[in-house]
Amino acid sequence: MLTTTPKTVHLKDYTPPAFLISTVDLDVDIRDDDTLVKATLAVSRHPRAAGLKAPLELDGDELELLSVAVDGRPLDSSAYTLDAERLTIAGVPDRFKLETVVRIRPKQNSKLMGLFASKDGLFS
Repeated sequence: MLTTTPKTVHLKDYTPPAFLISTVDLDVDIRDDDTLVKATLAVSRHPRAAGLKAPLELDGDELELLSVAVDGRPLDSSAYTLDAERLTIAGVPDRFKLETVVRIRPKQNSKLMGLFASKDGLFS
């Protein structure tokens, strides 16, 4: 279970996101011990966002990043930063296709969020 208290966001504090995502294509390969998820996103900068040079930031939890590519060009680890909760890619174009491949382990997911396993099967 999630134990941290969510941060309250007030309407007066809202700002438009730096990026818009028009399409999401997912390829989910469920295996015995893990699941591979390939995501392809059509991304564009939000024209009304405050930071027109802001990096792309994607949140994620309990994901093992296997690969990331921008417009078909694989990025090496020096082109982005990655921590336990976020992938950040600086210097992206105004419009691009982002492809990521991650490994998740549903049997080890005790937070009951995302894809998780129980004795009766896999759930999301």
